Amino acid sequence: MARFVCSFLLMSCCVASADEFKLAPRHVAVTGTSITRVQPDTVVWHVSIRRDNKDLAKATADADAGVRKVLALRDELKLKPEDVQTGYLTVQKIYDRDQAGNQTSFRNFQVIRTVSIRQRDTSRFDEILAQLTGAADVEVSYSLESSEYHAMRTKTRLEAVSAARKKATEMTELLGSKVGRVLRIAEPHESFGSGYLGVSNSVYSAPRAAEPDQAPGTFAPGAIEVKVSIEVAFEIIE
Repeated sequence: MARFVCSFLLMSCCVASADEFKLAPRHVAVTGTSITRVQPDTVVWHVSIRRDNKDLAKATADADAGVRKVLALRDELKLKPEDVQTGYLTVQKIYDRDQAGNQTSFRNFQVIRTVSIRQRDTSRFDEILAQLTGAADVEVSYSLESSEYHAMRTKTRLEAVSAARKKATEMTELLGSKVGRVLRIAEPHESFGSGYLGVSNSVYSAPRAAEPDQAPGTFAPGAIEVKVSIEVAFEIIE
């Protein structure tokens, strides 16, 4: 499968007071940002088996049966044992509610079991989706990952540092000065949501029916964006 990697740089300036961080009297503080896009090569499937029954033992047994059907696909889909893993078990009581939303009578128990599957060949997306949704009554979502993510993030971080220095140099030279020693460098914390390595997440409750004139392959994974920002403060010298 062909891979592509493309990068581009964004640079911005941040203004900070001397009281905010104790720097030399003359300094320039900038933020360098680099963005790299890399093609995903792994699909991580998140399969949920949800069963309802007033009898807890029956609901649990039905959920377990659904899990076994999903696990039975491992050999058929030619997946490695380590790429298929059962997850959490959730048991809760479900109650009816009146028009005001108040809890009334007990309806049933709900048991949820999960299975995660790591698919290392994105070209088989439609095949595996059809097998998963056809094997049992399940809920399926997915996220995309790249085995090159961490290497790309390291490369992107260095590009962000270079972008910060370039910005600081251009700003100070325009004012007839030069950048000196580094006074401060930091990578702001970034919060990632569920499946942060991936860019797509869709839910399916039934197999998709192909249109009469539709080509067999319908999955286009796009690209994963790797973005790093670095804050750097330089001393200003004559």
